[in-house]
Amino acid sequence: MARPEIIILAAIAGKNRVIGKAGKLPWHISEDLKRFKRLTIGYPVLMGRKTFESIVERLGKPLPERRSLVLTSKSLAEHPDVASYPSIDSALAAIVGEEKIFVIGGERVFKETLEMADGLELTIVEGDYEGDAFFPEYEEIIENRFSLTLKEGKDGFRFETYEKRQ
Repeated sequence: MARPEIIILAAIAGKNRVIGKAGKLPWHISEDLKRFKRLTIGYPVLMGRKTFESIVERLGKPLPERRSLVLTSKSLAEHPDVASYPSIDSALAAIVGEEKIFVIGGERVFKETLEMADGLELTIVEGDYEGDAFFPEYEEIIENRFSLTLKEGKDGFRFETYEKRQ
């Protein structure tokens, strides 16, 4: 059976690729959060442990209406509806038959999945933000393997959709 389509979904500071600071987003963009929800509802989401913990801290629970797959060697027994996996390959093997999966962070997970991604849904936030988590250098990979299929400018940020060239 074919693996699901892998879509990386991230909000990135345009000047320095910051994606987080102390486990939180360095900005609050309501439109971006609504887009995140609209894109991911009904699909599995793959993330690292720190990203999962920051979501639970913010919402008080895992993301609703999505199957959370967390890359960690630690037990997540307090969240019985959340599956933990030691590797990306084991997580992908567990969702054979799914149409697509969204990779939602953090830094290490983005780095490990960028080469295998079928698409990217990026929010590019204008400016230079302080942070301790960064999106990997992606410009060369995008230039060589992806086509920009949608670019929507907003006030202070923009949405960009990239699809893998056939």
